[in-house]
Amino acid sequence: MKKLNKKYIKWIIILTLLVMIIAAYTFNLGKIKDKTVNGIAQITIPFSLIVNPKNIDEDIAPKSISLDDGDMTKAKQQALNIVSTINEDYNSTDELSFLSNQQEKDLLEKIHKKAHRYIFKITLLNFGKDAHGKYVTISCNRYDDTKTIVSYRYRLYHKGDSITSARYLNSRSNKYPPQYVLENIEMGKDGVNQATVFMQRLKTAIINSNLTATNATDPGNFNQISLNLGLNPDKSNMGLFVLAKNSNSRVSNYGIIGYQISDVPRYTRIYLKQKNKNDNIYYTLTYSRNSGRYINFQKGIISTDTQNK
Repeated sequence: MKKLNKKYIKWIIILTLLVMIIAAYTFNLGKIKDKTVNGIAQITIPFSLIVNPKNIDEDIAPKSISLDDGDMTKAKQQALNIVSTINEDYNSTDELSFLSNQQEKDLLEKIHKKAHRYIFKITLLNFGKDAHGKYVTISCNRYDDTKTIVSYRYRLYHKGDSITSARYLNSRSNKYPPQYVLENIEMGKDGVNQATVFMQRLKTAIINSNLTATNATDPGNFNQISLNLGLNPDKSNMGLFVLAKNSNSRVSNYGIIGYQISDVPRYTRIYLKQKNKNDNIYYTLTYSRNSGRYINFQKGIISTDTQNK
């Protein structure tokens, strides 16, 4: 009887061990299965890849500048002060110390080709900011014995009141010296800080209209979008069309790369750059400080740099 009991006990132990092994294996197998199913479920396939493999979005947006630059009234006064100091220095020294030695030499050679030529006054065209920093744009106005005034234009980058570098832009001719920033005109609401929010509205309007990429076929289709955003359709439809035509599905392949402020006209211009696989495309968003709203969205860079007065 004792031997029989020992035999049964032996088999009970063996069976118990087998049951435990099988149960453990089954439990782990279930976990492995769950992990596999969950792992597959977590693999996401971009919708654009399913719909059209040729239209995969790429993160190619240009880097935007910071628009949080504080009170533009102070920035305007600083720009006026810089140009006032430049004129005082030139009048007392006859030197263009705001230019590099080579730039000064090149300009003076142009001025002194004829003895009766001279620079009478340096005027302020605009002020703003781009990827290189804050700047003022000036005109060195050349007079001679004719009624034509030649404007040599430079962009001067500065930190505070100190000029750090200068870049020659172009020259223009007219009967009057150009001046587009005036001391007696109030800045008002400048439109710089609001540009990002406005562009978000513009982007959402294009996406909701389904007029992105291949669906953007005619500038006239953007007439209602322009009106809804408060933009002039005659000046903005083509810009919106080009932006949409070259956009990704999220209309996110652009960045704000600069702004520029003038008093004549009383505009703030916001500059944007869009990148697609082949090109860089530039746009100008114009804010009227008279009406306190954005009025135009146009393809290209529009600036008082290239205007005549």
